[in-house]
Amino acid sequence: MKYNLMAKSKTKTVKKVVKSKRSRRALVGTHSPANRYARLLHNPDNGDHIFDIYDGERGETQKFVSTLTLNTLSTQTSGLVFFFGATGNFYAGSAANGASPLTISPTNVGAPGEAFLNANAFKSRCKALKLELMPSAASFSNITGDVAAGVTTINNFVSGTTTVNNFFDLAKAYGPLRRETVCSRWMPSGLDHTYAVYNQLPNEDHNGVFIAYRGWPAGIAISVRITYVVEYTVKNNIGIPPTGAVSIPIGHQHILGAMQQQDPHWHHSILDEVKRAGVGIAKDAGAFGRRMAREGMISVAEKFFKKEAPLLLTL
Repeated sequence: MKYNLMAKSKTKTVKKVVKSKRSRRALVGTHSPANRYARLLHNPDNGDHIFDIYDGERGETQKFVSTLTLNTLSTQTSGLVFFFGATGNFYAGSAANGASPLTISPTNVGAPGEAFLNANAFKSRCKALKLELMPSAASFSNITGDVAAGVTTINNFVSGTTTVNNFFDLAKAYGPLRRETVCSRWMPSGLDHTYAVYNQLPNEDHNGVFIAYRGWPAGIAISVRITYVVEYTVKNNIGIPPTGAVSIPIGHQHILGAMQQQDPHWHHSILDEVKRAGVGIAKDAGAFGRRMAREGMISVAEKFFKKEAPLLLTL
């Protein structure tokens, strides 16, 4: 998906128009930091690892990937994965059903970059994050249940007891499980430009991303893949001095606003089928309209010639 973050503007003189176009292209062109960051948010796997996104101290940037398995017990039919991008820890668990209690206990054990970041990172802040849930049922007949995806502040569920059903209530979208990967992408909050201590409880206003499911066949494994792009500052006991450089922010909230305006559901894949259907309907409607226009012109021509042809022949 390509994001066009350029805004149109009108000026009175030709000189100002040329200058305005050049400055806009330089600021938010196809390869501008703004567009590169939009693509990184949408696709952390293949997006550019640009350095200057937020303000303040410039850290090191790295991408990590990890996979885990849920719902392996014969009594479990629901589950939840919630990742805290600010601090790199997460919660993943399965339960008997959507109403069964789950005790949230964040950890970084098994999280992307756990070993490297434990050894090297002091502070961290998320640049991009994506969860992918991959149903691995043996046949189409045992793919059942529904799935929810969303982004919410960490204050809601830093610790304590909750349920999968609660997360369905917080979800931005939910739908039936199918034999296809479900994707939930993280979006930054107003506070996510600040650092947090790695693998500690994050600030209550940092955003987290989650996927929840229920009604899945008991005893059948379900896989989750986590892609995490993080900026971190190094620990002071490993011999790497701070850069001393200061990041120049690119206005991540404005970029996020433009993405939301262009597609309010860019951060998850649950409605992708509906989007594809809508595109198909639009194409079909356009083709139908063009066909009807052509047939209408032919009909008009036929009526004209039936009516006027005798007169033309007599002239």
